[in-house]
Amino acid sequence: MSTSFPFLRDWMDKAPQEHPLRDYFDLASGNGAPDSVASAIITAFENIIEALEKAKPERLAGVRHDFRKAATTDDLLIPRAEMVAGAKLARAGIPFDFGRRNGATEPDLMLRDMNLAIEVKARRLDGLQDLQDLRDELQTELTGITPPVLVELRTDSQPLAIKKDVRTKVVEETVQRARSQNYGTAVTPVDQPWSARERLLIHVGVYQVADLTDGSRIIVTGGFWGAEPGPHMMDVEDEVMAVLEDDQKLRQANTRPTILLFDAARTGMAWVRSELVWAQRLAMRLPDSTPFVGAAVMTPKLDDPDVGISLGVRENLSDQDAPPWTTWPAASDSPECDAAGPGAVTEATGHRSPADTRAGPDQLVRARRQFGETAL
Repeated sequence: MSTSFPFLRDWMDKAPQEHPLRDYFDLASGNGAPDSVASAIITAFENIIEALEKAKPERLAGVRHDFRKAATTDDLLIPRAEMVAGAKLARAGIPFDFGRRNGATEPDLMLRDMNLAIEVKARRLDGLQDLQDLRDELQTELTGITPPVLVELRTDSQPLAIKKDVRTKVVEETVQRARSQNYGTAVTPVDQPWSARERLLIHVGVYQVADLTDGSRIIVTGGFWGAEPGPHMMDVEDEVMAVLEDDQKLRQANTRPTILLFDAARTGMAWVRSELVWAQRLAMRLPDSTPFVGAAVMTPKLDDPDVGISLGVRENLSDQDAPPWTTWPAASDSPECDAAGPGAVTEATGHRSPADTRAGPDQLVRARRQFGETAL
């Protein structure tokens, strides 16, 4: 049974054929199963756009333009974050407008009835995806090498990112070891002075296995969670805090009281932390010297048109500067609000767990690899 998705269809009409939603849209609007991954993703976008179109914020056309011109998933990331935030305000009946684009010094969303704005930022840093890319790159380069080998990849901590030049070095060294039959484990140290763990160790084991009839095989093992917050989550927090010092963001925050809203869905493993803990950590780390009145984190899911938000505010805000907490729908009524502590506000929306889906594993892998999220 076909589905029209009228609001999204209008936005997709002038989008390029290589638009990252094109395949999903065609599947969902055709005869795809209503409980498929494509239908879940497209239905969420439809609901978001419907909320925006009905709210009629000024300069929605600029967001629509950025959405349409997206040729890659990364191109879609920024307008999608703004769309999710705007749709949340729209559903709560809070009038707002999108800020002027093309270099104008205005935050992304400006509330009409109060002196408050929201600046949205999204950042993609995915060490787990980088490990998978390293695995794929090794698989390609080891094709045809005899005898075939089993390669084990393992890091000593959860990486926030593994850069391309590091992956290239590991591939070259591993291929040389396989050709020369230099079996065993080698360790590649990676300096990362920006990280809470200043050196990452990549363990690469190369082994000869008798039953590799289909050629070399690469596996990624291990996994590091550590204690909360732990080095990895501290690195994710640092990415949020770094935006508070961005020159462009500072200019925008100085135009009016502004909340920084960070879309962390593809920033490391940010999604594993509860909204309550995020609110506590943001309130703890937000510097008194920043012009932002607060910082918030959201981890939107591809198959969910809504999102929970964790907000931390400056301790030194005056009553005049403090934003009204009703800005985040139902946030002040949340049972977690008092537990979060001073300066921390949370809002839960009942997201489904990653396992709560009827889509098959192949579909999930495809969606995750394209969008770089643990969204489904």
